[in-house]
Amino acid sequence: MSKGSWREVLMRHPYGSIILYFAVLYLLGNNLLPMTDPVESNYTETAGEMLASGDYFSPRIYGHYWYDKPAFFYWELLAAFSAFGMTDFAARFFPAVFSILALCLTYRFGTLLYDKGTGLRAAFILGTSAGYWYLSKAVITDMTLLVFFSLTLMTFYLGWCGNRRWYLASFAFAGFGVLTKGPIAFLLPGFVYLIFLCLRRRPAEILRIHWPLGMVIFLAIAGLWYGPMASIHGQAFIDTFLGTHNFLRASVPEHPETDVFYYYTAITLIFLLPWTFVLGYALKKKWRAIPWRHLPDGTLFLLVWAVTVTLFYQCMATKYPTYTLPSFLPAAILAARLLRDWPRLVRYVTLGWGAVLVVLTFSVALPQVEQASMAREAAMVHQARQGGEPIYYWGDYKASLVYYLGGQKVPNLRPEASIENMLPVPGESSWRDLNVMPFQAVEQLPAGTCIVVAAKKQSHRSPEVLTDYLPPEAELQLLGETAKSRIYRLTLPDYQ
Repeated sequence: MSKGSWREVLMRHPYGSIILYFAVLYLLGNNLLPMTDPVESNYTETAGEMLASGDYFSPRIYGHYWYDKPAFFYWELLAAFSAFGMTDFAARFFPAVFSILALCLTYRFGTLLYDKGTGLRAAFILGTSAGYWYLSKAVITDMTLLVFFSLTLMTFYLGWCGNRRWYLASFAFAGFGVLTKGPIAFLLPGFVYLIFLCLRRRPAEILRIHWPLGMVIFLAIAGLWYGPMASIHGQAFIDTFLGTHNFLRASVPEHPETDVFYYYTAITLIFLLPWTFVLGYALKKKWRAIPWRHLPDGTLFLLVWAVTVTLFYQCMATKYPTYTLPSFLPAAILAARLLRDWPRLVRYVTLGWGAVLVVLTFSVALPQVEQASMAREAAMVHQARQGGEPIYYWGDYKASLVYYLGGQKVPNLRPEASIENMLPVPGESSWRDLNVMPFQAVEQLPAGTCIVVAAKKQSHRSPEVLTDYLPPEAELQLLGETAKSRIYRLTLPDYQ
């Protein structure tokens, strides 16, 4: 097919082209990619326990209620598990679907602000970015949030453009965003819009967005989950969800080593590969030609959206690579506008890098994901287990082991003196609240036979150190090992 034919197909069938190209890219190999620790396995194990319990409102993990995230993403997993079974493909299905939906929105908004060419370039630039490709396969909430966050701001902008009925749609999408991630999905888009209005010297417009009816719509949607949860679980839900998983994340770093001023600058440069180099070249060429003091409304809105989201999360104490994902959609549209004079370059990079991503799926992603998952260890435990022996894990806890063992109880084996420092403190918000796994003191293991999975790479809690806490009469039989774990049959004598 000639270049002209390809361009004609894209222009005549933009949505079909986006869906077909990225469905292949994002769904390919998903059946081979197991759930990884520490994040993906938490979501899938929680959804699995919700499905088993028949309670689709109260997230739970290891038999405990779990207030880490609202329910919308769990509902996606429940729907996928119901349709496809509890498989790796099912778990990764809706992240891929929402990734493609976000690209369709990118095309649509880029077309509304500029033209179809810009919209298409933006969709393919964003969709082939290394970080976006990775997140399209990741079992986390971020792609769902990206869709609702973007729709909230897009409809806000359409309301600004004259038809204020769009403001009501914005409240509705903010409600779904809050069902996905929490209050930030309402507060941060509102902050973006307020900054934009102030820069356009029309802050009073914030009073004209149909607040009474809009809040009724927002609360009706958000209340689908928050209302029942507050009613059923009361103060425990409010303290843990708002206290630990929202306020604490903003004020106390969960991972202090990432709380550095350049964190999201580095993330952006990596996320946008290979476009980082292309955009660097284009910016160098066109920087002086950009009318910074007289930017069109649409361009200013995209710029405020991208910059505000990035700076907001840079100011937060807890930093994750995925937090600034909502900033990359407007950045992709701006990049597409910047690259409008190089359509052939965009086309070649899109096709070439897409082929590279297919290769990376199997040559890099698959071995890396297998290394970050306990799926293989779970299969070995299934095979080694003779008659229902209890299972324990010695090392930093891995939810994927529990998930691939079908929700089997797997206590975290630790020295007795360390367990008290791991347990949540009632009435106090701290990172201990994340430790809801069952614990077992190694010194108090009951007599009899059990299976122990031990992490090899943690020197302070390696399999060799385990024997320091066992009586001399204990029998420890190695059943098998992987690159990161060893599996033992442990027999303890009965001193009675």
